[in-house]
Amino acid sequence: MMSYNKAMTVLIFVSVTVGLYLTNLYHYLLFHSIAEIFSIVIACAVFMLSWNSKEHTDNPYLVYLGIAYLFIGVLDLFHTLGYKGMKIFMDYDYYANQLWIGARGMESLTLLAFFIFAGSKKKLSYHTVIVIYTVITGIIIASVFYWKIFPICFVEGQGQTLFKKISEYIICLILLCSGFALYKNREEFDDYIRKLMAWTIILTIFGELAFAFYIDNYGFSNLFGHYMKIASFYLVYKAIIVTGIKNPFDLMFRKLRDSEERYRNLFNTALVGIFRTTRDGTKILAANPAAAEIFGYDSLEAYLSEFVPRNCYADPAQRSEIGQRLRNEGKVDNFELLTTDRSGNQKWVALSAAVYREENYIEGAVIDISEQVENRRKIQEAAQREAEQRGKIEMAGSVLHDIGNAVTGLGTTATRLLGDKDWHECKELAKLERMTEQKRDAFAAALGTGKEDALITFVRELRKSMEARCEQLHLDYQSMTKIISHINEILHLQRRYTRDGQAGQRAMIHLTDIIEDALAINFGGFEKRRISVRRGFQPGKLPGISGDRTRLIQVFLNLFKNAAEAFDASEKKEDRTLEISAELLNSDKIRVSIADNAVGFEPEQAAHLFQADSSTKNRDSGIGLKQCRSVIEAHGGTVRIESPGKEKGASVIIELPVTK
Repeated sequence: MMSYNKAMTVLIFVSVTVGLYLTNLYHYLLFHSIAEIFSIVIACAVFMLSWNSKEHTDNPYLVYLGIAYLFIGVLDLFHTLGYKGMKIFMDYDYYANQLWIGARGMESLTLLAFFIFAGSKKKLSYHTVIVIYTVITGIIIASVFYWKIFPICFVEGQGQTLFKKISEYIICLILLCSGFALYKNREEFDDYIRKLMAWTIILTIFGELAFAFYIDNYGFSNLFGHYMKIASFYLVYKAIIVTGIKNPFDLMFRKLRDSEERYRNLFNTALVGIFRTTRDGTKILAANPAAAEIFGYDSLEAYLSEFVPRNCYADPAQRSEIGQRLRNEGKVDNFELLTTDRSGNQKWVALSAAVYREENYIEGAVIDISEQVENRRKIQEAAQREAEQRGKIEMAGSVLHDIGNAVTGLGTTATRLLGDKDWHECKELAKLERMTEQKRDAFAAALGTGKEDALITFVRELRKSMEARCEQLHLDYQSMTKIISHINEILHLQRRYTRDGQAGQRAMIHLTDIIEDALAINFGGFEKRRISVRRGFQPGKLPGISGDRTRLIQVFLNLFKNAAEAFDASEKKEDRTLEISAELLNSDKIRVSIADNAVGFEPEQAAHLFQADSSTKNRDSGIGLKQCRSVIEAHGGTVRIESPGKEKGASVIIELPVTK
C-alpha cells in the first residue's frame, strides 16, 4: 500500500511538472500565472489548515507561520497581477520584481523567526500577529504602487539591478541562518517535519539563486526559480498537514487508545472490586479480578458464571435497605454490608453503587473492610475497658477516701483510749500503797501479825503491774499512731495518683518525686525488714521528663517490692542496705540506680530476668519486670539488671531522656 501511494505521488509530481512546462511552451505568462496561482493557493491552504487546527496544536508558532504565508500569498498575488505582459498596471512594467523581493524577504525572515522561536515559551496573540503582518504587507504594497519609493529591481535592456541581486543574496543568507536555527532547535521537531523544513530552505535558496542570475523575465532561470518556489511551498504545506492535522488526530486517537489501555489496566489491577449487575441482582454482567477475589473465587470466569449478587447478603434486612435506597435515591455510598463468600465465610465490605435506569443495570464497587471492622471492634472494646478502668479508679478513689476517714476515726479513738499515760487507777494504787505503809500497825492488829506485809506486797505488785501495763499501752499507742500516720501518708499518695487519672496521660514530672513517693509507700516493708535506705540524690535538683506518672510509680513500687523480697530470700540478716542514686548524663538523660546487698544472681541470668515467669527468688515474685521494661521503653528509656553473683547484691539501672 505504501509503495502504491509513493508511486501515485511521484506520478502526480511528474505530471504537474510536465504540464507546467507545456504551458510555458505555449505562453510564458500562462505558465507564470498558473505557477503563482498554485503557490498562492498553497499559501492560503497553509493558513486555513494552521488556523483551524490551532486548538489542537501545542506550538502556536505553527499558526504564526500559517498567518505569515497568507500575507506572503497576498504579495505573490500582486506580483502575479503586476507581471510584465499582464497589462493591469499600465504605468510601469516591473512592479512584479519589486513585489517578489518584498514577498521573499518576508518569507525568509518568517522562516528564520519560526525556527529560532519554535521552542520558546514567549507567545503573542494570533490577532497581534495578524496586525503585524497586515502593517508590513501594507507598507510594502504602498511603497511599490503608491509612494513608489521601493528600489528599482529590473531595467529593460540591462536586466536586474544591483539592489535586486544583493537582495537575493541577503535572502539566501537569511535562509542559511534559518537552516542553522532549525539544526540548533531540532529537538522541537520530529524527524519527518525537520526533513520537510530543511528541504524547504534548500529549494528556496536554489530558487533565489536562479532569480539572482536571470536577465530576462521570460527566461529559463525564471522558469527554474518558479519550480523551486512551487516545491518549497508544497513542502511547507505538507509540514502543516502533518503537524497541524495528521499528527494531532494521530495523537488524539493514540491518547484515546492509551486512555483505554490505562483504564483497562486500572480496572484489572485495582484493589477495589468493581462490578456491573442486572437491576434485579440475578447476574453479574462485568467485574474485575478484585471483586472475584473478595467473594472467594479463584478466577474471574468462575465468578461471572456462578456468583448471584442477591444471594450474598448475610442479613436480608440489609439487602432490603440497599434496594430501597437504590430505588429512592438511585445510589448508596460506603454502605457497610455483611456478606457471605463462596465458601460460606462472612466478611464485611463497603458497598458503593448507582442505578443506571436507561441502561437497566447497576454499577458499583466493593472494598473488603473486615480488618477495619475488627480493628474498630477492638478499639470499642478498649474504650469500654478504659471506661471500666476509669470507673474502677473513681471507685478506688472513693474507697480510699472512706478508708482514710475510717483510719482518722481509728486514730481519734486510739488517742482517746490510750493517749493519756497518767491513768488515775495507777495514782489510786500508789496512794493505797502509801496508806498501807503508814497504817501497817493498824492492819497488823486487824489482820494479824505478819499478814500486813502480805497486803502491802500485794498492793505494791498490783501497782507495778498496772504501771507496766500502762507504759506498754502507751508504747503501743505511739506505735499505732506511727502506723496510722504511715497509712494516712500512703492513702494520701494513692489518692493523689488516683486523682491524676488513669495510665496513659503524660505530663512534666520529676523522677525524684516519683522515687520519694514509692519509698514512702514501701516504708513499712523496709522498716519491718530492717532495710536501711540511702539516698544519692536531692529532690527537685534534676530536670523534668515527660512521663506517665501512674505507670512510673508502678515501676518503682514493683522494683522496691522486689528488692524487699530479695532480702527475704537472702541469708544476710544484718547491715541490709538499699542505695538509690539519680544523676544527669550528658545533659540529655537521667540515670537512676537501685542497688541492694541482698540475694543477687549469677551474671548469665540477667538476660532472662525480663521474661514473664523469671525470678531470682524462691517464690514467684519476679513477674512484673517485663512490664517494667515495657513502661520504661515506652518512655524512650532503657532498663537493665546487673549482679556480680549470688549473695553479692543486684542493681537496677534505668535511663530516661530529659525533656528539652
